[in-house]
Amino acid sequence: MFRPFLILLVSFSCAAQTPTRSIHPAVTNVEIWPGPEGYPWADTGIRLFTREALLRRVGPNELLATWTTGGFTEPTPGNFTMISRSTDGGKTWTKAGRFAHPTRGLFTTELFQPKPGEIHAFLQTYGMGVWMTQLHSYRAISRDGGQTWTGPHSIPGGIQNVWAAGGIVHSSGRWIIPVSWAELVGDEWAEPVIGRAPVQGQVGERPLKQVELPYGSDSELHQKTGNAWADRNHRYVCGVMVSDDGGQSFQLRGYLKGGAHDWLIEPRIVELSDGRVAMLIRSQKDGWLWRSESKDKGLSWSTPVQSDIPNPASKVNLQRARDGRIFLVHNPNSKARNPLSLWISNDDMKTWSVKVDLVQDKVSLNYPDGFLDEDKREFVLTWEDARKVYLMRVPMDIR
Repeated sequence: MFRPFLILLVSFSCAAQTPTRSIHPAVTNVEIWPGPEGYPWADTGIRLFTREALLRRVGPNELLATWTTGGFTEPTPGNFTMISRSTDGGKTWTKAGRFAHPTRGLFTTELFQPKPGEIHAFLQTYGMGVWMTQLHSYRAISRDGGQTWTGPHSIPGGIQNVWAAGGIVHSSGRWIIPVSWAELVGDEWAEPVIGRAPVQGQVGERPLKQVELPYGSDSELHQKTGNAWADRNHRYVCGVMVSDDGGQSFQLRGYLKGGAHDWLIEPRIVELSDGRVAMLIRSQKDGWLWRSESKDKGLSWSTPVQSDIPNPASKVNLQRARDGRIFLVHNPNSKARNPLSLWISNDDMKTWSVKVDLVQDKVSLNYPDGFLDEDKREFVLTWEDARKVYLMRVPMDIR
């Protein structure tokens, strides 16, 4: 049975250190999951897999964090999202529920916070063997800092098959939330099946291809075959959801295709000093971030072009400070997800005046997410290495 937990933060030197890991001396970094007790048992097995931690400040000294776990990897039906709260600025954490679907895998990719205390959690569910290609997209809303939630309900506006992350409230008041989605473009309409398919797929007189796995195939083979089917037959594109009525309805805007391998996913956006919105986009296999811009507050976007920022096909985090500086946390490496670094720009990302490595290691350092605490002059963020979740505090004036 899963044990309720109270995780006490421990110093990096005790819990987060590895023989190959080094941390910038100005940074504090502590492990918040699984903590000193190790991995608790769950009804889906040991939670060895951990991915995509998200962090928001929901009160003067209150933090809300989520991370997706369950199952042996992603995507599996056992995936769900844990929710944890801290009322002492991150020193201790308590269990605060979960987002979990009873029959499908679930991922939480965005905690959009349009104002203090209000959080819109964007959830995606999926089945084994189809992954990002057949997402069901939902939104759950909390107006008390994540203590209670309504939904999940459909995203209003008919948006059904996207994963969202990194939303902003533009200076105009418009909500702009980056999204990406998969489009079937190949000849294999149906995902792999275990055993003989009930009927032969057909379009007119043309029979359709489908992979049939032997009866008894295990879930890892099914997942591997399904991912290969998805890659063969889909392209990945991106845009944004915009709302001008406080989230009562959304429109899908932008249709950004390209990349060296026809694969653009998981965009992040930031408002520039003149109101334009810049987007940095994860590509696949070419080793660089791509960039697009909008001059009309997210309604239309320029054709994506390759930037000069190295990237190993990994998500980034973008934040803009009140003084106009833009903070980019990412993996500036075309081959691997390390190091985890912070770049700071004073000129709307034309140049980067600060480039510092926050964490160096031989393992992957994944998916930073967080917020700027300008009162304390800190960038507070979470990141993970596929097994553990860390809370990091970075001085905004780090060198």
